[in-house]
Amino acid sequence: MNILILINHNPFCSSSASANRWLTLIEGLANLGVQIKLLIYGGYQTENEVINWKTFGVKNGINYKYLEPRLVMGFFKQRYYIYIGFVFQRRRLSKLIFQELKHYGGLVWTDSSHFGFELAVKIRKKISMLKLFLEMSEFLDIHKNNKGNILQRWQANVKQLFFEEKAYYSYDGMALMTQTLMKHYQVFPKPQPKLLHLPMTVDLARFNSVTELRPELQSPYIAFLGVMNDAKDGVSFLIKAYNLIKSKFPLHRVYLVGGWHYDTPIHLQLIKDFHLEERVYWVNEYPRDAIPSIICNADLLVLPRPDSKQAQGGFPTKLGEYLATGKPVCATRVGEIPNYLTDNESVFFAQPGSVESFAEAMERALGDYENAVRVGANGRKVAEEYFNKDLQARKLLAFLEELVSKS
Repeated sequence: MNILILINHNPFCSSSASANRWLTLIEGLANLGVQIKLLIYGGYQTENEVINWKTFGVKNGINYKYLEPRLVMGFFKQRYYIYIGFVFQRRRLSKLIFQELKHYGGLVWTDSSHFGFELAVKIRKKISMLKLFLEMSEFLDIHKNNKGNILQRWQANVKQLFFEEKAYYSYDGMALMTQTLMKHYQVFPKPQPKLLHLPMTVDLARFNSVTELRPELQSPYIAFLGVMNDAKDGVSFLIKAYNLIKSKFPLHRVYLVGGWHYDTPIHLQLIKDFHLEERVYWVNEYPRDAIPSIICNADLLVLPRPDSKQAQGGFPTKLGEYLATGKPVCATRVGEIPNYLTDNESVFFAQPGSVESFAEAMERALGDYENAVRVGANGRKVAEEYFNKDLQARKLLAFLEELVSKS
């Protein structure tokens, strides 16, 4: 089976949740013998990417080609390219992509960008025999209340409207991460694409072996990995909750791993206000290869996600990685997380939005660490049963083969 993927950025060069989802799925399929080629249309994000990846090649059995050998690096250059520069590239990129499709007869998988949706509509009109596929992990309107970025909110609204009115009906099949998303799209008018529930996926092998503690980190510690965004991941709740239990666990530090966000100044001010400068550290982003070391060496992994539409429709990739380490995890009871995990058996649950509840969950974990080790081991078993990328890849392959077999 052949799959051509139209994607904005190279997923091998990012540690984001989206990149991890892409990699677990396409590497899982490649291990099953599927021939995959990435057509990367968004250019390079770093100078190292230019040097190490060239314009085409093979990585982990997956072919890739950069359609736009342009370096888009730096805050202002990236913003210009996203909001202005890319507008002038769309027609040329579209022409290059259709040249690649001219003699192609397999399945086409687009990303969930506005440009990806536009391509799906054009492909359906011009090359109707091709099968089109899309994977989605969250609702499209989660940026409506995005803090501080009017242009991003506007783009999200335009993308959602275009998808729901046109692009959705161009796809032959869609994989959705949660049952909530399944229910949302099942009520759309027919004819509609065939839908598959494909839960969150994690590469368990990345976390099988214990790696050395990074020299800049000091054990014992609590680790948070994610976006420094209060609306999405509740970092402020974590800092406040830790402040309530800091005297009971004086040796434990907290490391916040994630890139700068509009809420980051709030977090740094909270750390200062609570006099936690020697206890809580924002350590910015780390490359993907460094993540296993950071979370495998933590005593406790935390996910203080508040209840939101994003939490209801999606499922945090970081939770799968947390569970894969076998370390104890504290998480809030949001979305479909309780469908898989049980309090004090495979996770330490807290109520979303409650500083006191999250503090109590962390205290339960750290206060009886023998029990916490048991809970962490059970969490690993849940990841093996439900989120194993190899199991989900076989499920996805069967779905795609059925799509392709239908005339």
